[in-house]
Amino acid sequence: MGITKLIEPFYRKLSDEDYQKKFITGQFCYMASPQLDTIPWVMEVKRADPTGHKNIEFKVRKLCNDDYCRKEDLPLYYLKLRHNEELIIHKSKRRPGIIISAENIVFEDIANILKEKKKHLQQECLLVIPLFSMETTLSPTGFPPEMVSRIKALMYNQFFYCPKIPIGSHRIEGIARLDRIQVIIKSSFPGNKRVFEPIDIAFTDEVTGIFINLLREWIGIPGNPEDIENLKTVKSIVSETLPPS
Repeated sequence: MGITKLIEPFYRKLSDEDYQKKFITGQFCYMASPQLDTIPWVMEVKRADPTGHKNIEFKVRKLCNDDYCRKEDLPLYYLKLRHNEELIIHKSKRRPGIIISAENIVFEDIANILKEKKKHLQQECLLVIPLFSMETTLSPTGFPPEMVSRIKALMYNQFFYCPKIPIGSHRIEGIARLDRIQVIIKSSFPGNKRVFEPIDIAFTDEVTGIFINLLREWIGIPGNPEDIENLKTVKSIVSETLPPS
């Protein structure tokens, strides 16, 4: 029911020559996705030996009001951790994701100014939206069926349903969480598939348009009248597919 009954086909296969080199909006990938905590966890570290850098002592705790203040401990060279910085740790999971910004401009004149030590101030990156699983017998922590029915009907701007992919060997189905937009720095690939791995599947243009307009509406970016009206029309049509309960 919902959006999948309105649009067919939902996905398209990309050229084998291009999908790993030039990415497009609506293209799928696999990515390392952090699982955020309400209060971040901190690894509190210090030198185990005042004369060396390699041996450290640590404890894991919640971020507190005393953090990000200048400390008297000796600096940790290998961690590149300054006195006013903390080492945040969190769980992460390899998830499917959807690329929403495939193009990123890097200006050569700025690169010349920044040189080696300040390269982090200008980096090529992608914006990616991760997919989360739905509730099953084996995975009871996913989105429950009641929410999935409403998400398929576009009731919530921050969620978008992605059906099973019928082409290729990929088994992707889940809920795209627009409220978990993630930055992936391009220098992390190619090569490290655990950080980012593009695949040869993408939304069709019609689905991409709805998806991006939903994201625009959730973020609060004004759209042109035609896009706004088209999204309203789609929402009105798919709302009729909601089950009575």
